[in-house]
Amino acid sequence: MKTRISTVALAGIAAAIAITPIAAAAQDSSRTTELYHIFDFKTAVKRGEMIRILQDGINPNISKSNTVTPIVMGPAPETPGRFTLVNPFENSPYAGFISTSQLSTIKQARCDGAVWISSAVRKVRGSQQLMITMCLFPYVQGYQLDVYAIDIKEKGGGLDARLGRALGQAIVGNSDNWTNKTILDVVRYVRSTTGATVTYVEGQPEFTGTPWEDGIQLAPSAADKKTVDTAPAPTGPTPAAGNKEPGQ
Repeated sequence: MKTRISTVALAGIAAAIAITPIAAAAQDSSRTTELYHIFDFKTAVKRGEMIRILQDGINPNISKSNTVTPIVMGPAPETPGRFTLVNPFENSPYAGFISTSQLSTIKQARCDGAVWISSAVRKVRGSQQLMITMCLFPYVQGYQLDVYAIDIKEKGGGLDARLGRALGQAIVGNSDNWTNKTILDVVRYVRSTTGATVTYVEGQPEFTGTPWEDGIQLAPSAADKKTVDTAPAPTGPTPAAGNKEPGQ
């Protein structure tokens, strides 16, 4: 039975590759998407324990990570801090040599006031590179976790690249779904371990419902996939005085 399933899966992969236009597929390209999320944790868990839990929560879904625990003196503030985005090449003489597409991949999340900063990477060879920065900001009622991510998806390439990507998707599924799961599993682990009250503050795109209340699963769930684009949309030109909208 397993042999039959494997044969069918491989046949599907081969068919998908075969129907892809060769000229378009052979061209290497990538698609870069930025996203962010902010979660609030109401809890009395001490700072060191919270940091350990966060690290344990992110490790299962990433390839590597680097963490920093800055010294932040004084009592917790009334309101949490917030990350900002900086361009390290701003006002640099080298700025003109960097393309717009490259600029999005070198932006940095600045986390002044955070007590824990993690830079993590989830890499699926030939398919995806997800770079995540997480910043933990303490305040009197608990903590807020700011998440900023750059999701780079590789497209096209030669037969080897396409075959490797197709096989990877056959095993682990669509990389888009793993992006959300990687973030949500951290929140789920914090909630289940500390008993913290979790509130979603904001994000782009926004999660819908409360997927962090679900248990951690081996593969992305349907709840992981539910997001909505909340970016402001253009309103269009304002009609001149006395003019009617089309159809009126």
